[in-house]
Amino acid sequence: MQAHIASDTTSLVPCWYVIRADGEIVRGTEATRDVVISSGALQIPGTYQASRNITMSDMRSADDLSVDNTEVAGSLGVDLAVADIEAGLYDNAEIVLFLVNWQAPDDGQIILRRGNIGNIRRTSEGQYSAELRGLTQRLTQTIVRTYGTSCDADLGDTRCGVDLEALTITGTVTAVTSRRRFDATLDAGSPAPAAGYYNGGLLTFTSGDNAGYGKELRRDAAEGAPGELETYEPLPATIEVGDTFTLRPGCDKSAATCRAKFANLVNFRGYGLFVPGAGDMIRGGSRDATGGDFAQPAGEQAQD
Repeated sequence: MQAHIASDTTSLVPCWYVIRADGEIVRGTEATRDVVISSGALQIPGTYQASRNITMSDMRSADDLSVDNTEVAGSLGVDLAVADIEAGLYDNAEIVLFLVNWQAPDDGQIILRRGNIGNIRRTSEGQYSAELRGLTQRLTQTIVRTYGTSCDADLGDTRCGVDLEALTITGTVTAVTSRRRFDATLDAGSPAPAAGYYNGGLLTFTSGDNAGYGKELRRDAAEGAPGELETYEPLPATIEVGDTFTLRPGCDKSAATCRAKFANLVNFRGYGLFVPGAGDMIRGGSRDATGGDFAQPAGEQAQD
């Protein structure tokens, strides 16, 4: 590769691969023919298809640890479907851009940028553009526990302890309003809690064109009937009558919900639950008239 770069003429072309959220690897190249890589510096060999052509914008890099951004554009097709984008399979997906000599692709590869996919925009003409964020983007993310009054565990994980399998119900679509709203019946034997019990929970289709896709539930009682469901985001494909799904409850991470909804207060991961005035202190409470200790809000009492 070094000898090729030092020559008078070169045949370098950009290639790229994306590791989607479901683990599938998508490969593409800006060359006019497929590029087959079987060895070299990359750990992702395979056929980089010319049909997945992309165009890159100028690359921006700085020495102040700001996030490096590059934009890539291309065409939507069978390999890059709208349904997959809307299903979140490309959200924060790992992507690597590199150069290769298309006449001798196994001679080596030069990595140009490594990072994750950010915002994706698409047009009605079948064109898309995606933001490629550099590795410094990860430095802006919170990776440690933070001090707050709400629980920082995820419902059903080992720190939470709630058995989600026991609370998950199944249902069948009976009427469709849109890709976000539809009516459904709960299967026999499923519990029938009060309206709103599943708000914020995960609804995952098990049949139909949306099989395997899940969306967060906005409300489970549009008009007060538990059978009327609405998600925050539209499903990737059209919902059909007869489609089946699973539905698990949501949690707003408050102590009241942990106690009343899940009887799980012993595993609540928020702070200050049993400390008088803790909420005021976290918000930066005011001192009393004498300038002494933090004043306890009126009506707030210590809990046993």
